[in-house]
Amino acid sequence: MNKILLGLSGGVDSAVAAAKLIEQGFEVTGCFLLLTENSNENSEEAKNAAIIAQHLGIRLVTADFRERFKENVGDYFIKEYLAGRTPNPCIKCNPTVKIRSLIDTANSLNIDKIATGHYALTEKSEKYKGVVLKAAPSKKDQSYFLCRLSPEQIEKVVFPLGEFSSKEDVRLAAEKLSLPNAKKADSQEICFIPDNNYQKYICENSDFVPSPGNFLDNSGNIIGKHTGIINYTVGQRKGLGAFGEARYVKEINARDNTVTLCKKDERFAFCLEAGDISWAVNAPPEGSFEGKVKIRNTANPADAIIAIKNNKIKIQFKDKVLAPTPGQSAVIYDGDIVLGGGIIL
Repeated sequence: MNKILLGLSGGVDSAVAAAKLIEQGFEVTGCFLLLTENSNENSEEAKNAAIIAQHLGIRLVTADFRERFKENVGDYFIKEYLAGRTPNPCIKCNPTVKIRSLIDTANSLNIDKIATGHYALTEKSEKYKGVVLKAAPSKKDQSYFLCRLSPEQIEKVVFPLGEFSSKEDVRLAAEKLSLPNAKKADSQEICFIPDNNYQKYICENSDFVPSPGNFLDNSGNIIGKHTGIINYTVGQRKGLGAFGEARYVKEINARDNTVTLCKKDERFAFCLEAGDISWAVNAPPEGSFEGKVKIRNTANPADAIIAIKNNKIKIQFKDKVLAPTPGQSAVIYDGDIVLGGGIIL
């Protein structure tokens, strides 16, 4: 029997993933990862994971990687916000903490494969010389959040929920299996900021004290005062004040403590640059090529010409895209195959 280690969070997705693996003949071991400062073995999520493991008759282990999470995700999140960027902590977490920690735990248990409850797919590709990550058919496709996995990590991971067409179908599967958490609500917050108050988290975990600064227009004219750069993100409309017409955040300059605002039709761009490139395939493209690019998880993949030079990506879109945001990821696709991407500059 094939052994596999599944990240069991206590949520409905990982519970159904465990059940699917059992159906497929795997010997499943669940792994509850302690990652955030608020997580512990007596938390509600840990108790839920234990209940699911008992219900399915699988072994459950706990692995503590809180220090790794703080270094790679928490500290990174703060650093990026203080630099005037808007980071995506899940994209950072998956390769450096979650998937990495599951693989490390599996290796310690002499288990070759790992699994998670992400909505994604993998398959072998002759073109890219190995196993590739693919978008799932589900509306909840999460391949965007997995874009920085290495080819070696992708080779190790299984995504049992990849063929589900929607979260509703997963819940139906949970109900048919009589899983005790079938109706458990999805979490809407970042896991390490349970109250969703980013500003409070940053101030409590750093020496930063927000200071007011100037709102500028596209010409550099002062048009108002802001309350501190960590309170804003590119594309934001709400909470800016009254300017006689709708204004949106165009740029955040941490060095000058300024926030540039623009009008509605000034939010769009035909091109962007990205750095810190990470490839998810063994044979990534070189030079200039055509592909599709997502600049945020909720955006549709947009046709573009992608040029790789000096460890930077220059992306020219066929049509304008809305508010490319520094700190977010530009993820490159060949059809539904994730090639990799970079951090928007």
